[in-house]
Amino acid sequence: MGTGLTTIPETITPSYVGEPQCNGVAERFMRPLKEQCVSLHPFESLEQARALIAEFIERYNTQWLIERLGHRTPAQGRAAAPSRAA
Repeated sequence: MGTGLTTIPETITPSYVGEPQCNGVAERFMRPLKEQCVSLHPFESLEQARALIAEFIERYNTQWLIERLGHRTPAQGRAAAPSRAA
């Protein structure tokens, strides 16, 4: 008698910690977030951490020039990118 379950073939794709080629966009953001924000501030509260991280994100998106975006900010890169259908 069958169980009614179907086996779905899986492919394992390894992702290694600290290897930006595995998830380059996230790694490119997380490194400066940790180095330029989180590691520099002994947060007194969760609210303070949220506020300082939000300030860093705003500064990163509007002031940091990213080489792979043609030395534009992430906000400029997003504005120039073709829109994707939902």
